[in-house]
Amino acid sequence: MGMIRILGTGQGDLFQPATPESLAEQHELWAADMQALSGFTPECAPEGIGWKRESDCPGDVLVCGPCGSTMDVAHAAWREGKLQPWGSVLAPVQANGRGQVRRPWLSTPGNMFATVACPPAPEDWSEVRSLLLGYLFATALETMFGPVRVKWPNDLLMQDKKIGGILVEERGDCILAGIGLNLIWAPDVQKLREGHSIPAGIIPSASVGLGPLRLWLSLVNQLKTSYTALLGSHSRADFLTLFRSKLAWRGKRVQVQEGAHIRYTATITGVSGRGELMLDRDGEEVLLVSGDVTPL
Repeated sequence: MGMIRILGTGQGDLFQPATPESLAEQHELWAADMQALSGFTPECAPEGIGWKRESDCPGDVLVCGPCGSTMDVAHAAWREGKLQPWGSVLAPVQANGRGQVRRPWLSTPGNMFATVACPPAPEDWSEVRSLLLGYLFATALETMFGPVRVKWPNDLLMQDKKIGGILVEERGDCILAGIGLNLIWAPDVQKLREGHSIPAGIIPSASVGLGPLRLWLSLVNQLKTSYTALLGSHSRADFLTLFRSKLAWRGKRVQVQEGAHIRYTATITGVSGRGELMLDRDGEEVLLVSGDVTPL
């Protein structure tokens, strides 16, 4: 059984301190979470005072105040031995969140910003690790909110609107999966990057009474259970068949952008055994290693 630990002492520019009261003041969804998860008790640690309560999570959930990036906080905690596999970091707001190819991730209190430390998968899964985590998060969200699709490699879509994104980083023996989810706010078209034609959407978490912390507790539990079960009972080829069932716009025409200057249209046909996006470009098979696709 894990613990929820509210970090009452900040760490320089990495993150600010938090208290149950300061978290509740961030947004009404955080206030609802703090009320529902009452029972935090003071905890003295070498770093100073904090608060803790038991949870059914597979690892500790470290809740900090506003931070630069939960990914950076998690990496620091891992280095210091404070984060074990399936441990995670959650923050009410982050100033320097990032998405694929290190694009900035817009942040506002009430949305969810978290990073989880994943145990290593067998070596032959390394090429599809991002797809695996995208698939597992999509499956977990689908149990609560209805159909979720994965925009290759691991953006999350509901009704063709982007509700969140996942970034996987490997730093030595540490595999971190950062996720941002729109719970109460999504950027309008004017704030999206130039050339982005996918509208942003919102997960209706408030409709089921879940704020960022309680939603994260549910997601990380499902993630651990599904990760362990899938790796224990499926081959990589089996998984890729499952992933294709959640692949957005399969069989549809899309605009493809590779780098700054290469653009063309093609039809998404699937994913390869190495996790590349498979495209039919006027009868020619193309394997996309990196780039972006948007529906026509």
